[in-house]
Amino acid sequence: MRTGWVLAFLLGTAPMSIEGQEGGIQFLSRTEASAAFTNGDAEAYYARLQLGEMRAKTGLPLKNMDLAAARGATERTYAAATEDFTERERAALRQAIAAMQPVIRAQAPLYARVPWSFIKIKPTIEGGLPFTWANSIVLPDIELRAIVSKDANEKFDRPSELWSFLLHEQTHVLQRETPQLFVGLYTDVFGFHQAKVPLPDSVRARSIIDPDAPIAEWIYPLGNATTQIWVLPMVELRELNDPKMPADFRVVALPVHKVAGNQWAIDDSQSTAKQADLASLAEYMDAFPVKDLAFHPGEIAGGMLGEILSGAPKENPQNELWAKTERWAERALR
Repeated sequence: MRTGWVLAFLLGTAPMSIEGQEGGIQFLSRTEASAAFTNGDAEAYYARLQLGEMRAKTGLPLKNMDLAAARGATERTYAAATEDFTERERAALRQAIAAMQPVIRAQAPLYARVPWSFIKIKPTIEGGLPFTWANSIVLPDIELRAIVSKDANEKFDRPSELWSFLLHEQTHVLQRETPQLFVGLYTDVFGFHQAKVPLPDSVRARSIIDPDAPIAEWIYPLGNATTQIWVLPMVELRELNDPKMPADFRVVALPVHKVAGNQWAIDDSQSTAKQADLASLAEYMDAFPVKDLAFHPGEIAGGMLGEILSGAPKENPQNELWAKTERWAERALR
């Protein structure tokens, strides 16, 4: 997810029958996209949302509503926000992907085999940021206008920021289709540990779900063998009654401790006193080159693989994680 640090969020449903299939590129109609937002929810996205988060992501006041009613209103709002693609928008996306495919086929054949699917949505949802839903990339119309402009001015004749952006989003589709493949990247290369960490009500009320990675179950070790602590990165809201997305988002690190087996708990669960801004933890931030995406390994992977595969300039190219991730990609993405 990206927001300035682009929070590129994700939601989940089953694939739909799609109009407009050309060469592995699919464009959902407004009706199909609306149905995709309401016909099943494989990752229980709506059921995880809290009131403050729904207000931020829809702009609805949701006053005097219980969670069930607010979640229903949120689902209907997502479904009502879909739009049809213009032929100019379709042509621009086809042009970009056609130019990318030979490069991707050579570097990462797995990506080249995954179909591209797109949904168009009004910018009133998810703060006007792009995200993914099941096997589709969801683009707000404001983003599509920028893509059309790039098509007119650049002709997509070389790797570009647009390539990196599209590959970042397509990485989230691939993460959903081959989750175990990416677990190895998150643990063996990035250094995260997968753990069950129940959120107390006081924390859950402020939590923000990344629709590209809705389950926050990745903890990270800090310190050495004698001073080691574990933290759970999380996005939360500063303001609950009238929050703005992403202006009221804050990325924090929650200290956690092991309870039993793979069960973990947040330290001082009745207090937020020990929360720290993630950006203040130099050891954590220095480990990852894509600083604005460091709150979840799925987003780190999306940002890094987008830059690696597109040939776009790397952020913090001196970071050793680039070389490690490239070696993983050469082996895993065949």
